[in-house]
Parts: sequence; structure tokens; C-alpha cells
Amino acid sequence: MSYTESILSYVYDQYCLSYNIEDTIDYIEDELDFTREQIKEMIQYNIQEHQERFIKYYESLVKKFDSKFKYHQINCKDERIEWPKESGVYVVWVNTDHSFDNLIYVGMTGKFKRVNQNEVIFNSGSFHKRNYRWTPYRFCESVKDGKNQFSFRYGPLKKKTNDQEKIKYQEDAYKVTLPYTKLKIDCFLISQFDMDYTPDLLEKEILTKYLKSSGNLPPANNEL
Repeated sequence: MSYTESILSYVYDQYCLSYNIEDTIDYIEDELDFTREQIKEMIQYNIQEHQERFIKYYESLVKKFDSKFKYHQINCKDERIEWPKESGVYVVWVNTDHSFDNLIYVGMTGKFKRVNQNEVIFNSGSFHKRNYRWTPYRFCESVKDGKNQFSFRYGPLKKKTNDQEKIKYQEDAYKVTLPYTKLKIDCFLISQFDMDYTPDLLEKEILTKYLKSSGNLPPANNEL
């Protein structure tokens, strides 16, 4: 590793302790013979580099699944979403391109579960059942949603699931509302017979790489 690469790596490692640029500069300013502006430029360069690396990983994932006919893209319209009947991982994007800042949510459906001492089954979860959730997001397709019908809403007002269910149709029930017409959803189809992934594994892989690239989760995800 060259001197420049070592310095960049060190600076980014320190940034990852807090994911705060100014705090990082305060911490290492006296250790490096660089100005605050130069250190800031190093951090910003690293952030962009890691985000671009994530997008390259994600696009390679799309190609991998697409080559096996296990990838389905939904360009949402002002109408009900036609989900695949399979299980797997779904990734919600705003706008049309795979840009780091446009990733909104990563979720999964379909789990292996032990039903007795000797039997493990793959449950019947499928993509279309996402429409019945109300936290941490909602795919709003009910006439009760009023002007928010056919929109994706996240950032629930209430912390408790039962409390959120009672107000899910209200105008102020969520912090963010995005119309379907601004959304694109990538579906990675994963059956119980897939030898490489389970839905849970792929969801965690995508979220982990996103987290390590930014120090944060997609805005509609609350946990990993």
C-alpha cells in the first residue's frame, strides 16, 4: 500500500468511528501534516469512493440474478403494484437510476422456520404481502388513503405497531410520502431451493454493505 493509500485509509477509518466529518477533523488534525480543508477533502473522497463501490456491487448483483432469470424490476405507476408471486428481497428506489442517495428501503419476504423437532419449512411469504404492512412503511393502495393512495410512506408517527395501525390512513401518520410514479422496485427472486442465498441472507448483505459505505441505513430501514 502506497503512502497516499495509507493516509486515505487511516483518515477514513477514523471517520468511521463517528461518521461525522467535523469531529473526525478535530480528532486527527494534530496528527497529520495537512490543513483542515485537505483532511475534509480526503474524507469526502473516501465517502464517494465507498458509495461508488456499493453501487458497483449492487449492479453486479442485478446482473447475477438477471442472468439466472431471478430478477424482476417494477416501474411503479399510479395503480396497484403487480408483485411477483415468489419470495425474496425487494429494494425500493426513488427516481430511475441506481444512485446511492436514491435507495430508500431494503426488505425481504420468505423465511425458513422449524415446525417440529425434525422439520424445517419455507413459509408462504411472498412479495405481494408487503402491501399489508403499516410499519416501518406502507405501500398505500386503499381508497381510505385518500390523496395518498398509490404512494409509499415511511417514518411512522407512532413507535408502537398497534398505535400506528390505528392512524395509518391519516395525513400525518408518516414523515415521508413518495408517489408510486417516482418509484422503481428491484425484486431478487429467491426460492427455498436456492443454493446461494436465503432472503434473509441477501437482505443483510445489501444492508451491511450500504451501512459500511455510509455509516447509515437506507432512510426507511430502522434496523439490521
